[in-house]
Amino acid sequence: MINFDLENTLFCGQSFCWRKEGEFYVAVLNNKVYRINEKSEIEDPFLIHYLDMDFDYQLALSKIRKMDPFLDEAVTKCNEIHILNQDLWETIIGFILSQNNNIKRIEGLYDTLCRTYGNEVEEGYFSFPRPHMLKDVTEEDLRNLKVGFRAPYILDAIKNAQVLLSIEDKDDREADEILQSVKGIGPKVSSCIRLFSLHRLNAFPKDVWIKKIMKLMFEGKDESIFYPYAGLAQQYLFHYARLGYLLEV
Repeated sequence: MINFDLENTLFCGQSFCWRKEGEFYVAVLNNKVYRINEKSEIEDPFLIHYLDMDFDYQLALSKIRKMDPFLDEAVTKCNEIHILNQDLWETIIGFILSQNNNIKRIEGLYDTLCRTYGNEVEEGYFSFPRPHMLKDVTEEDLRNLKVGFRAPYILDAIKNAQVLLSIEDKDDREADEILQSVKGIGPKVSSCIRLFSLHRLNAFPKDVWIKKIMKLMFEGKDESIFYPYAGLAQQYLFHYARLGYLLEV
């Protein structure tokens, strides 16, 4: 049995590959179709790692709750959210697509890339295309898929895929430098990639919601107050705002 909030974890804006089909959550990961729900017994080592089931969230959340009453409230409202260990390449392209976009549309664009350039691993289910599968893609091709101004950013990522995929072994500063050398990847997207793929919990992506929360509730402070769980705290604050609770503040 899954003992954390699976729906919030999968649909809180850190991943764009999951869909709800009946009573199951479904995604293509590692060239395999996974169908899971809260009653699933997770024994696959890949999925255990992907869902970050070996990390001590009870310890982390107990510390986060003590950081600030507002964070304590966010954790209470959002239940237990896990930080996913996602494929680096998929995360890079996913968060390039995320710029000036909403989650539903990002999911649609992500799915279109899979159906257009990925491999069909099961009837109707497609893997996310690897860099070599996109080497002949043009800007016009991408614009025809409705990715808009993000098309040249994706092309630059494809061109620099080898160096981008080297960041797993880099420290945070060097990883950020490499990521931000690609068109369209700034500090926020870079932080998202480090947090949601490399599990760098010191990463603290700042979108409009997070900036608003920091201004309202943590005036004059920065993410260092959430150390060493800044990324996890960010995810609770982001989801808290996304669910509309910020309006109650």
